Amino acid sequence: MKFDTAASRVWKGRSLFPIAVATIAAGLSFYVPVSALFLTSRGLSLGDIFVLESFLLASILISEIPAGLLADRVDRRLVIISGFVFNAVAEVLFALGDSFGMFAASFLISGLGIAMLTGVQDAYIYDSLGEDADEVSVGVWGHLSALELGAGVLGSIAGGLMAARDISLPAAAAAGVAIVAAVIVMFLPGQRPASDEEAEPETSWSGLKRGVGLLFTSPILLYTAVASSAVFVIFNAVFTLNQPLFQTADVPVALWGVIGGGAQLVAALYNHFAGSVVDRLGRRNGLLLGMGYGVGGFGLMVIPHPVTVVVGFVLVVLGMHARGPITRAVANRIIPSHRRATVLNIASTLGSVVGIALNPLIGWGAERSPAATVGSIAVILALLAISWIPIADRYLDEEKSEDDCDPEPDKVPQCLEVEKEEGVR
Repeated sequence: MKFDTAASRVWKGRSLFPIAVATIAAGLSFYVPVSALFLTSRGLSLGDIFVLESFLLASILISEIPAGLLADRVDRRLVIISGFVFNAVAEVLFALGDSFGMFAASFLISGLGIAMLTGVQDAYIYDSLGEDADEVSVGVWGHLSALELGAGVLGSIAGGLMAARDISLPAAAAAGVAIVAAVIVMFLPGQRPASDEEAEPETSWSGLKRGVGLLFTSPILLYTAVASSAVFVIFNAVFTLNQPLFQTADVPVALWGVIGGGAQLVAALYNHFAGSVVDRLGRRNGLLLGMGYGVGGFGLMVIPHPVTVVVGFVLVVLGMHARGPITRAVANRIIPSHRRATVLNIASTLGSVVGIALNPLIGWGAERSPAATVGSIAVILALLAISWIPIADRYLDEEKSEDDCDPEPDKVPQCLEVEKEEGVR
């Protein structure tokens, strides 16, 4: 079965094995369950913590597009290594932090690390898969996502046990695995993006303009940008909205952590088989199903009953992660190699900006009625899922043969790129 092939490609490939191990290490964020408690123990207020989150987001937004432009002009291995090194430095500063200034530096550097990995790592993975990248990419990203989710469950449990002994231990352990991850990715083989030999050399500015042009003239790319980053913000709201709804439905607090870990395990198992799901349903229906989990989950959470709220929460977490392998595979196939990291990071930035605008609205609704808010989110996700159908039917070349430009299906994205770039020029 293809998910077996995808998993073996990850663990047997010289390019992907280090990324798999580093992904597991990144998932071991031991301090996440007690991060607020740790920061307040170091003298910060809750207000300070939200300011730090703003620093993180600002750092990502400022550096994400430049990181993509850089990665499409140099060896991507160097950018990925830099991202993991920045993350390791940030984790060490976080563990040693004893002032707002140190934590601010940690969050800013962490944002740089995230920006250097957002689209660059996806581009590296896709190009590492070679000629059959489109065939196996969903399974590969599904397997990597399963590894990260599984590590997250383990990290959450272990972090809670460490914190019970010493609140500083989870942060110290996370710093240790971050250093290990930075060392591991240094064994990645180099990868220079495939260049367009017929095109004239371009500046970073012209590369940015053409990347923006490609994004905004491709309905598939625009949709996956929204479905990846902006919709993730909507899905991610479940981790705040679930708490008052759990309380209303009388779900015991002692079970909240178990429910959260169980939801992540369900998502990990599903994503491990993501390749098989897409083989059976196709990418159009596979993404539609992922969005459908979210619609059904948020809809169930409106009902103030322990079973419906918990099942709904699990479905939302499943839907949040089930979309990722498919949207990544769709976007990477359409974008040509020499522009892949740039366009992916532009798309991520666009999605983040949309998400930033949505967050205050979700917060405003949550303060007034969590139940009405999750119901509204269910309606919004349903509309987004419906809008995917005509876009996929018309533009997703997996579902139909497009021979106008080239008789080989795997050449269609490159042909579309030529047409779009002529318009940009």
